[in-house]
Amino acid sequence: MDEPYLTEVGWTNGVLRLRGRVPGVRVAASDLVVLVRERDGERVLPVTVEPAHDDEGTAFDAGVDLATALAGATLPHGVWDLDLAVESPDGARVTPLRPGTAVPLDGVPQRRFLPGSTPVTVYFDRHGQLALDVGGEPRTAGDCQADTLTWNDRDEELMISGHLVLPGTTLVTAWLSLRDPHTAREYDAFVRIGQVDGLFTYTAAVPLTRSFIDDPLPRGRWGVHLVMGVSGIHREFRVLAPAEPFQHQVRRRLVPTRVSTTLAPDPLVITVGR
Repeated sequence: MDEPYLTEVGWTNGVLRLRGRVPGVRVAASDLVVLVRERDGERVLPVTVEPAHDDEGTAFDAGVDLATALAGATLPHGVWDLDLAVESPDGARVTPLRPGTAVPLDGVPQRRFLPGSTPVTVYFDRHGQLALDVGGEPRTAGDCQADTLTWNDRDEELMISGHLVLPGTTLVTAWLSLRDPHTAREYDAFVRIGQVDGLFTYTAAVPLTRSFIDDPLPRGRWGVHLVMGVSGIHREFRVLAPAEPFQHQVRRRLVPTRVSTTLAPDPLVITVGR
């Protein structure tokens, strides 16, 4: 059996409609089911599929009603992957739902709202698999490497530059989230983004002394995270330290204050005043 693939993904009256094909084999309705699988949990929700047979195999059509998917209740917050389970003469298979190579699909994430104003976004993730994001909270997507740490003497800012791969992504917003785990404080910094040779580049400016213009980064140990938003989907990357650490002394209200960072391969942590 060849790999199943999607031919259509869209919303119809609040129901997520999935259409596709299982090439080269005729599959009965009882042997075909869409699985909505919780990425960070153990829940798996089966969705009935309607098959149609022709000379090229089996076409399938499924409707996922997210407002009633969990025993009549709305699908809980989280990321849910969508797979296709197939029983055939070749055996049982569970395959991630992806677009076919010969059937182009619009890869722009599609966003709707569930009862109670809960946002839900259907999208193809970085591996090309169809997924649902219910709730829209920032979620960890892995690590990204900072390339350089430099000092902007004119504006007295620490500049953090790096890159990451986000295949198939065109529309992005971003910010840097710095967190002190001992005090639960958070500090957001401006990020400028771009694209070079298929890579997303980012440059963040962290003010350290400009108390009359911006609030500078307070004293403490600050872990660094890059948060990126793509059409309503927010993904968070832990920033890893570059090979060359940063050390500098700034003056705050005439008091010398030391600023330093960790070095590779550790996560990037900025220490102010210790």
